[in-house]
Amino acid sequence: MKWFTLPIFVLLFLAALLDGCATVRKIDAASILSKTKLEFSDLALDSVTINPDLFDLKANVKNSLLPNPQVVTMVQDLARGIIKKELGKAHLTATMVANNNSEDSLWVRKLDAMLSLDTLIDLPLVLKDSSVLAPGRNAIKLSTQFPLDQRMLSLATITKYRIKGAIHVALESDGPTVVLDFDIEHKITPEEIKALEDRARKTLLDGLVSDWVYSIFPKE
Repeated sequence: MKWFTLPIFVLLFLAALLDGCATVRKIDAASILSKTKLEFSDLALDSVTINPDLFDLKANVKNSLLPNPQVVTMVQDLARGIIKKELGKAHLTATMVANNNSEDSLWVRKLDAMLSLDTLIDLPLVLKDSSVLAPGRNAIKLSTQFPLDQRMLSLATITKYRIKGAIHVALESDGPTVVLDFDIEHKITPEEIKALEDRARKTLLDGLVSDWVYSIFPKE
Protein backbone atom coordinates (compact mmCIF):
# COMPACT_ATOMS: atom_id res chain seq x y z
CA MET A 1 0.00 0.00 0.00
CA LYS A 2 2.83 2.39 0.89
CA TRP A 3 4.50 1.61 -2.44
CA PHE A 4 1.45 3.12 -4.22
CA THR A 5 0.79 5.98 -1.79
CA LEU A 6 4.28 7.51 -1.85
CA PRO A 7 4.47 8.23 -5.59
CA ILE A 8 0.97 9.74 -5.54
CA PHE A 9 1.96 11.98 -2.64
CA VAL A 10 5.13 13.03 -4.45
CA LEU A 11 3.23 13.74 -7.65
CA LEU A 12 0.66 15.82 -5.79
CA PHE A 13 3.45 17.70 -4.03
CA LEU A 14 5.25 18.39 -7.31
CA ALA A 15 2.02 19.50 -8.97
CA ALA A 16 1.33 21.89 -6.10
CA LEU A 17 4.91 23.15 -6.26
CA LEU A 18 4.72 23.80 -10.00
CA ASP A 19 1.36 25.48 -9.64
CA GLY A 20 2.81 27.62 -6.87
CA CYS A 21 5.77 28.62 -9.08
CA ALA A 22 3.39 29.57 -11.89
CA THR A 23 1.36 31.64 -9.46
CA VAL A 24 4.50 33.41 -8.23
CA ARG A 25 5.58 34.17 -11.82
CA LYS A 26 2.10 35.46 -12.54
CA ILE A 27 2.23 37.73 -9.49
CA ASP A 28 5.68 38.95 -10.52
CA ALA A 29 4.44 39.71 -14.04
CA ALA A 30 1.47 41.57 -12.60
CA SER A 31 3.81 43.58 -10.37
CA ILE A 32 5.96 44.61 -13.35
CA LEU A 33 2.86 45.39 -15.39
CA SER A 34 1.56 47.66 -12.65
CA LYS A 35 4.73 49.73 -13.14
CA THR A 36 4.21 49.96 -16.90
CA LYS A 37 2.30 52.83 -18.50
CA LEU A 38 0.76 52.53 -21.95
CA GLU A 39 0.41 55.56 -24.23
CA PHE A 40 -0.63 56.19 -27.83
CA SER A 41 2.16 57.58 -30.01
CA ASP A 42 1.11 57.99 -33.63
CA LEU A 43 -0.77 56.65 -36.64
CA ALA A 44 1.12 56.44 -39.93
CA LEU A 45 0.28 55.42 -43.49
CA ASP A 46 2.50 52.60 -44.78
CA SER A 47 1.04 51.97 -48.21
CA VAL A 48 -2.09 51.79 -50.33
CA THR A 49 -3.36 48.85 -52.34
CA ILE A 50 -5.82 49.42 -55.19
CA ASN A 51 -8.87 47.21 -55.57
CA PRO A 52 -7.89 44.88 -58.46
CA ASP A 53 -11.53 44.69 -59.62
CA LEU A 54 -11.89 48.45 -59.79
CA PHE A 55 -11.77 48.78 -63.57
CA ASP A 56 -13.15 46.74 -66.45
CA LEU A 57 -9.98 46.73 -68.55
CA LYS A 58 -11.21 45.74 -71.98
CA ALA A 59 -8.56 44.82 -74.49
CA ASN A 60 -8.88 47.98 -76.59
CA VAL A 61 -8.71 50.19 -73.46
CA LYS A 62 -5.99 48.23 -71.72
CA ASN A 63 -3.63 48.33 -74.69
CA SER A 64 -4.31 51.94 -75.62
CA LEU A 65 -1.86 54.73 -74.87
CA LEU A 66 -4.83 56.99 -74.17
CA PRO A 67 -5.83 57.38 -70.52
CA ASN A 68 -8.35 54.84 -69.29
CA PRO A 69 -11.63 56.81 -69.20
CA GLN A 70 -12.59 55.00 -66.00
CA VAL A 71 -9.40 56.23 -64.35
CA VAL A 72 -10.05 59.78 -65.56
CA THR A 73 -13.62 59.74 -64.24
CA MET A 74 -12.53 58.33 -60.89
CA VAL A 75 -9.78 60.94 -60.47
CA GLN A 76 -12.24 63.71 -61.35
CA ASP A 77 -14.78 62.35 -58.86
CA LEU A 78 -12.11 62.14 -56.17
CA ALA A 79 -11.17 65.79 -56.78
CA ARG A 80 -14.85 66.72 -56.34
CA GLY A 81 -15.15 64.73 -53.11
CA ILE A 82 -17.02 61.77 -54.57
CA ILE A 83 -16.10 58.11 -54.04
CA LYS A 84 -18.78 55.80 -55.42
CA LYS A 85 -17.22 52.49 -54.34
CA GLU A 86 -14.29 51.25 -52.30
CA LEU A 87 -11.09 52.05 -54.18
CA GLY A 88 -8.75 49.92 -52.09
CA LYS A 89 -7.15 49.77 -48.66
CA ALA A 90 -4.83 52.09 -46.76
CA HIS A 91 -2.39 50.06 -44.67
CA LEU A 92 -1.73 51.85 -41.38
CA THR A 93 0.66 51.37 -38.48
CA ALA A 94 -0.44 52.49 -35.04
CA THR A 95 2.36 52.86 -32.49
CA MET A 96 1.82 52.52 -28.78
CA VAL A 97 4.52 53.25 -26.22
CA ALA A 98 4.97 51.17 -23.07
CA ASN A 99 7.04 52.83 -20.36
CA ASN A 100 8.33 49.99 -18.17
CA ASN A 101 9.45 51.58 -14.91
CA SER A 102 10.64 48.29 -13.40
CA GLU A 103 14.02 46.58 -13.77
CA ASP A 104 12.60 43.46 -15.41
CA SER A 105 11.30 42.59 -18.86
CA LEU A 106 7.93 41.24 -19.98
CA TRP A 107 6.97 39.26 -23.07
CA VAL A 108 3.94 40.54 -24.97
CA ARG A 109 2.09 37.31 -25.76
CA LYS A 110 -1.01 38.84 -27.30
CA LEU A 111 -2.70 42.18 -27.84
CA ASP A 112 -6.36 42.59 -28.76
CA ALA A 113 -7.46 46.13 -29.50
CA MET A 114 -9.74 48.34 -31.54
CA LEU A 115 -8.79 51.72 -32.97
CA SER A 116 -11.67 54.21 -33.15
CA LEU A 117 -11.34 57.30 -35.32
CA ASP A 118 -13.90 59.39 -33.44
CA THR A 119 -17.24 57.98 -34.54
CA LEU A 120 -16.14 57.61 -38.17
CA ILE A 121 -14.94 54.01 -38.07
CA ASP A 122 -13.63 51.26 -35.76
CA LEU A 123 -10.56 49.38 -37.00
CA PRO A 124 -9.26 46.10 -35.50
CA LEU A 125 -5.56 46.21 -34.61
CA VAL A 126 -3.11 43.33 -35.06
CA LEU A 127 0.26 43.04 -33.29
CA LYS A 128 2.89 43.29 -36.07
CA ASP A 129 5.80 41.59 -34.30
CA SER A 130 6.45 39.81 -31.04
CA SER A 131 7.53 42.38 -28.48
CA VAL A 132 9.53 42.39 -25.29
CA LEU A 133 8.91 45.21 -22.85
CA ALA A 134 12.40 45.89 -21.57
CA PRO A 135 12.99 48.41 -18.78
CA GLY A 136 12.45 51.89 -20.17
CA ARG A 137 10.56 53.07 -23.24
CA ASN A 138 9.28 50.45 -25.71
CA ALA A 139 7.42 50.87 -29.01
CA ILE A 140 4.59 48.43 -29.78
CA LYS A 141 3.68 48.33 -33.49
CA LEU A 142 0.14 47.48 -34.53
CA SER A 143 -1.28 47.21 -38.04
CA THR A 144 -4.72 47.83 -39.49
CA GLN A 145 -6.46 48.66 -42.77
CA PHE A 146 -8.66 51.63 -43.59
CA PRO A 147 -11.13 51.12 -46.47
CA LEU A 148 -10.71 53.81 -49.11
CA ASP A 149 -14.37 54.66 -49.54
CA GLN A 150 -16.46 57.78 -48.92
CA ARG A 151 -15.32 57.81 -45.27
CA MET A 152 -11.81 58.76 -46.39
CA LEU A 153 -13.18 62.20 -47.30
CA SER A 154 -14.36 62.68 -43.69
CA LEU A 155 -10.91 62.22 -42.12
CA ALA A 156 -10.63 65.98 -41.64
CA THR A 157 -13.48 65.85 -39.10
CA ILE A 158 -11.57 63.57 -36.73
CA THR A 159 -10.44 65.17 -33.47
CA LYS A 160 -9.21 62.13 -31.54
CA TYR A 161 -8.09 58.51 -31.73
CA ARG A 162 -9.13 55.94 -29.16
CA ILE A 163 -7.47 52.58 -28.61
CA LYS A 164 -9.32 50.15 -26.37
CA GLY A 165 -8.28 46.58 -25.69
CA ALA A 166 -6.20 44.21 -23.61
CA ILE A 167 -2.51 43.30 -23.51
CA HIS A 168 -1.39 39.81 -22.41
CA VAL A 169 2.12 39.61 -20.94
CA ALA A 170 4.34 37.03 -19.22
CA LEU A 171 7.76 36.78 -17.60
CA GLU A 172 8.82 34.19 -20.21
CA SER A 173 7.81 33.61 -23.81
CA ASP A 174 5.80 30.54 -22.75
CA GLY A 175 4.99 31.53 -19.16
CA PRO A 176 1.62 32.18 -17.51
CA THR A 177 0.03 35.38 -18.73
CA VAL A 178 -1.37 38.43 -17.01
CA VAL A 179 -3.94 40.60 -18.76
CA LEU A 180 -4.19 44.39 -18.56
CA ASP A 181 -7.19 46.19 -20.02
CA PHE A 182 -6.55 49.66 -21.40
CA ASP A 183 -8.55 52.52 -22.88
CA ILE A 184 -6.47 55.36 -24.31
CA GLU A 185 -7.65 58.55 -25.97
CA HIS A 186 -5.34 60.73 -28.02
CA LYS A 187 -6.31 64.15 -29.31
CA ILE A 188 -5.15 64.89 -32.83
CA THR A 189 -4.43 68.28 -34.32
CA PRO A 190 -5.96 69.40 -37.63
CA GLU A 191 -2.44 69.52 -39.06
CA GLU A 192 -1.77 65.86 -38.17
CA ILE A 193 -4.99 64.55 -39.69
CA LYS A 194 -4.59 66.75 -42.80
CA ALA A 195 -1.10 65.35 -43.37
CA LEU A 196 -2.46 61.79 -43.11
CA GLU A 197 -5.38 62.57 -45.44
CA ASP A 198 -3.17 64.33 -48.00
CA ARG A 199 -0.71 61.45 -48.10
CA ALA A 200 -3.52 58.89 -48.41
CA ARG A 201 -5.08 60.86 -51.26
CA LYS A 202 -1.74 61.32 -53.10
CA THR A 203 -0.76 57.67 -52.66
CA LEU A 204 -4.19 56.61 -53.91
CA LEU A 205 -3.96 58.82 -57.01
CA ASP A 206 -0.44 57.59 -57.73
CA GLY A 207 -1.70 54.02 -57.41
CA LEU A 208 -4.60 54.58 -59.77
CA VAL A 209 -2.34 56.08 -62.43
CA SER A 210 0.34 53.41 -61.92
CA ASP A 211 -2.21 50.63 -62.41
CA TRP A 212 -3.18 52.11 -65.76
CA VAL A 213 0.47 52.66 -66.81
CA TYR A 214 1.50 49.11 -65.88
CA SER A 215 -1.49 47.72 -67.76
CA ILE A 216 0.09 49.18 -70.92
CA PHE A 217 3.75 48.61 -70.00
CA PRO A 218 3.75 45.57 -67.68
CA LYS A 219 6.54 45.20 -65.15
CA GLU A 220 9.17 42.67 -66.18
